[in-house]
Parts: sequence; structure tokens; C-alpha cells
Amino acid sequence: MKEKIKQWLLRADEKDKGLSKKKRQVKWIGILTLLFVLYVITFLKPGQPDIGYTKIRQPGKGSISESDSLDNNRSPFELPVDSFEQLLNAQIHDEVN
Repeated sequence: MKEKIKQWLLRADEKDKGLSKKKRQVKWIGILTLLFVLYVITFLKPGQPDIGYTKIRQPGKGSISESDSLDNNRSPFELPVDSFEQLLNAQIHDEVN
């Protein structure tokens, strides 16, 4: 695949060298202008995408209320503790008592 692309580029380069200097300049000015116009058009696209949102219910459960999902005793900045840390803290507290 790389060889085919390389050969295609070499052929295009040879054809480009065959053109006069003026024609090459006009060609590249046209290509760059077209690319710039396409770039500008992307910013002029009207509207934003319509992003919808619906709550997903868990199978086998009713509606989810905020009291079920939030623990009111914890600070919002406190990170959840993994089970290993809980077991370690329990063992330390047992040894202290």
C-alpha cells in the first residue's frame, strides 16, 4: 500500500514539474483556496446537534430517588473507601480496644 501511494505521489510530482511556473502557481493557489473555503464553511454550519437525555432505570427496581443514591452522612469531598481499607481500619480499631 505504501509503495502504491509513493508511486502515485511521484507521478503527480512529475506531472506537476511538467507544467509551467505560472500554471503551477495557479493550481496551488486554487487548491489552497478551496481548502481554506472548506475550513471556513465548517464554522458557518448552522445549529447545534440535538442531544437528548433520559434516565435509565435499573431492571427489577422502581424509580431511583436521590435519598437512595446519596449517603447523607458523608462529606461530598470524601472519597469512597475500598473493602481492604475498611478491613484494615477495623483490625486496627480492634487492636487498640
